[in-house]
Amino acid sequence: MLLVVVVCMPVQAGSLKKRIAVFTPTTENNTYWPQVYRLLNAVANDLGIEISPHEFDVQDRFSKHIEGVRILSQAPRPDAAILSVAYGNTKPLLEAAETLGIPVFVQGPLFPSELPEIGYQPRKKYGRWVGYFYQDEKEKGYRLGCTLLSAARTAGAHDANGDINVVGIGGDFTWFGSQLRKEGLRQAVDETPGAVLLQVVPTKWTQPEGARVAALLLERYPQTNVVWAASDQLAIGACESLADTGRILGETAFVGGLDLSLNGLRHVQNAELYATVAGSMFSYAEILVYLFDYLHGIDFADEVGTVISTSLYTATAANAKFHLFLSQQYDCVQFKRLSKFYNRNMERYDFSLGHIMHLATDQSLPE
Repeated sequence: MLLVVVVCMPVQAGSLKKRIAVFTPTTENNTYWPQVYRLLNAVANDLGIEISPHEFDVQDRFSKHIEGVRILSQAPRPDAAILSVAYGNTKPLLEAAETLGIPVFVQGPLFPSELPEIGYQPRKKYGRWVGYFYQDEKEKGYRLGCTLLSAARTAGAHDANGDINVVGIGGDFTWFGSQLRKEGLRQAVDETPGAVLLQVVPTKWTQPEGARVAALLLERYPQTNVVWAASDQLAIGACESLADTGRILGETAFVGGLDLSLNGLRHVQNAELYATVAGSMFSYAEILVYLFDYLHGIDFADEVGTVISTSLYTATAANAKFHLFLSQQYDCVQFKRLSKFYNRNMERYDFSLGHIMHLATDQSLPE
C-alpha cells in the first residue's frame, strides 16, 4: 500500500513554497482515501500548505515503487513525503529519499522480513526516514471480533448447539496489515467459548466484493451469525447480502468493519453495521503537522519519538454520533493551534479527539 502526501507550504513572504508528496493505494469507488484527502486538504489550507495526492491501484502495487521514485525525483522535487507501502516498495523508496535528501514518514505495518534491510527503525540506516506511524492492526481485528461476538452472545444469535458461527471477509494480503487483522479475529474467536471461525476469504477491498463474498459464504455456511470484515466498504457490501437472506441486522446477524470511516459511521448510526473500529482520521492530520514542524526546524521526535502508534476507537450505536459529528468538522478545526511552529510556547502536542473537538467548534457536543 503506497501513500505519498506532497505538501507545499509558504515559509515567509517571497520564499518558494515547500512541497510534500503523498502516495496512497486505491480501489474502484473507494470511499476511505477520499475522506483522508479531504482532511489533509483542510489541514493544508489552515497551515498554509498544499496537498498533491498520488493514487496507485492495489491490483499492481509491486511495480509502483518505480513510479514513486520518479515522482520523488522529478522537478520540482517534494520537500517531504508520507509513504504507505506494499511489500517490496519500502527499500527502493527510502533509498531514493535518502539520495535526494527528502525526509519521509512511512505508514505501517511493514512485513517483518523487510525490517532488517531498512534498519528496523527510522534514522538508523536511512537518516531521511524521519518517522514511522501505524495502527495496531491485530488489535483492531481483535476488538472488532470481540465486539461482534459479545453482541451476538447477548442477542442469543447462535445455532442449536449454542455456537456463534463467524465468517471473515479479509483484505489484500500484499499488505501486512491484512494478515494482522485476520490474526486479531482468530484470537477473539479462540478466546470466546462457543465461537467458531468457519472461513476468512481475502479480497481487494471493494464493496461489490464484500457483497459477493458474503453471499458465497452465507450459502456455504447458512448457520453464520457474525460477519467480520477487514474494511467498512467490505462490511457494507456484506450487509447487502445478509439482508437478502432475511436476517435481521443487529438481532440475528452482526456485521462490522475496520476503518471508522464516514461511510461506516453512517451505517452504524443506521443500525446496518454493528461496529467499526480503527484509529481516527485525525491521525493523518497529526503526521502532517509533525512533518510541517520538522520542515521548520522543530523535531517532533524530541517529544513523541520516531515510532508512533495511533490511538484506536470502537464506534457502535452508543457513540457513533460523536465520531460522525467530528468527522464532518474538518474545515472547522484550527490546525495551526496543533503546531509548535505556530505556537512557540506549546510544551506538548495534543491530538486527542477532545482537544480537536474544542478546536473545531464552540458548539455543544451532540447528545
